[in-house]
Amino acid sequence: MDIIKEILGKVCSSIQENFPLSAITGFRTGGPARFFVSPSDIEEIKEIIAICNRYKIPLIIVGKGTNILISDNGFDGIVLCTKNFNKMVIEGTDIYCQSGALLSTLLKISIEKELKGIEFLSGIPGTTGGAIISNAGLKEEWISEKVVRVDVISLSNGQEKSLKRKDINFGYRTSGLENYFISGILFHLTNGVKEEIKKAIAEYMKKRIATQPLGYPSAGSIFKNPPGLFAGMLIEKCGLKGYSIGGACISEKHANFVINKGRGTSEDIYKLILIVKEQVKKMYNIELETEIKIIGSFPVSPSSLPSPPRGEGKIQRRGKREGAEDEKCE
Repeated sequence: MDIIKEILGKVCSSIQENFPLSAITGFRTGGPARFFVSPSDIEEIKEIIAICNRYKIPLIIVGKGTNILISDNGFDGIVLCTKNFNKMVIEGTDIYCQSGALLSTLLKISIEKELKGIEFLSGIPGTTGGAIISNAGLKEEWISEKVVRVDVISLSNGQEKSLKRKDINFGYRTSGLENYFISGILFHLTNGVKEEIKKAIAEYMKKRIATQPLGYPSAGSIFKNPPGLFAGMLIEKCGLKGYSIGGACISEKHANFVINKGRGTSEDIYKLILIVKEQVKKMYNIELETEIKIIGSFPVSPSSLPSPPRGEGKIQRRGKREGAEDEKCE
């Protein structure tokens, strides 16, 4: 891999070897990345993608690392971080963001320019690119509704495209853009009043603080909501709130959050995910689908998992228009 380091060094000014991924993930867990690169322009990104394809090197893209669980063994490939790819351009009610721009910065700009429509993103610690990939949203508000177009680079051949919103398969927690690097997003907002925008952002933040364990390292909500149900409710009714393995714990505040109480490992968290899936399947015959991306090897056998407590079992489906659980959406 020395030749790869040499080649990467020629195309990217920011490259680190054996970088501890626990430093950039929301869980504060994860082993080392063979190479960690932070490009700042399109040409560098295209070169890195080309190197990965040419030499068949695994590649993952991360922003703030707030929606991923990386193995304690790390990642034997290239981790491309978008932290330096974060420029924004404002024209009237349109804002164009590179994918590494933080949602918090986008919200700050929206206040300064008195542009409304994205207040519901308040409190989400991710990037605009990550929010597009997962179609960040809350209740009946989704980031995709504010998108005019998304500029992408194919991870398979490096080809650049501009996709209009109608050409993107946005859905619940999905965009269909997982095989692309998102280079930029054009958002269209509407004119508003600064104080009203600030008030709405503060209200969304207040609700998140009240309902989510924001004081601990986590990746936000772990599972997608099944149709007509809340994942957090199912987990709670299985009696798993507060259940711990090692330093990882299912939050007492919101059962769809797994938190790191200090010395948790990725394996601890992964075991909790397996237990939750197993218990919900056993009690309700529902297959929970993870919302976070799980990366790397986890040599954990289901038979080696401890026996969790049993819950009450009864559930009631929510109506189509009832309020959704207040989740992280990165």
